[in-house]
Amino acid sequence: MNTPPLPATLEPVRFGEFLRDRKLITDEQWLAALAEHWSAGSRRRIGTTIIESGYLAAETVEAEARVFHEDLDVIEITDGPARSEKPTVPVSLVQMTLRA
Repeated sequence: MNTPPLPATLEPVRFGEFLRDRKLITDEQWLAALAEHWSAGSRRRIGTTIIESGYLAAETVEAEARVFHEDLDVIEITDGPARSEKPTVPVSLVQMTLRA
């Protein structure tokens, strides 16, 4: 019996997780920054929260943000014409089963 392949699921890469995975902030700092980020009425960026909490210097966050955005391998799946802006779904998180 042939079972159809599962649909690909795409998960966004979060900047806070990126910093945590690179061992620049601890799990506890990441969770505290997330709690502050989600409770802030202004919904400021997580990088701002991390800087204001004293976990990383602004220069470090800015440098890591450049790495985060430049190193993403991305694909875009669309029914229409290709868009001109850079998509933000990392290829490494896309798992697709192709059948001939």
